[in-house]
Amino acid sequence: MSMTISIDESLKKDFSEVCKEIGLTPSTAFSIFAKTVVRERSIPFELSAVSIRDRYANPYDISVAHGIERGLQQFETENFLSREESRSLRSKR
Repeated sequence: MSMTISIDESLKKDFSEVCKEIGLTPSTAFSIFAKTVVRERSIPFELSAVSIRDRYANPYDISVAHGIERGLQQFETENFLSREESRSLRSKR
């Protein structure tokens, strides 16, 4: 039985190269994928809308990264605190 799938030409080329490095044909790689899906009754890897970096990051690191992003946005829009306003906010903690 044959099956036809449509993928971007660049992805097809890159996928074929990786398969060759592993020692498989693209057809064999898809066959392994399909057999695994049938056997496990699920996709054999995690699907997520959250990036790997965010999924495994330390909550403190995420908080710092978001703070830096907010600071950059404020700087770019010239909507930032004066030194006195910043000291006042820190003293309230």
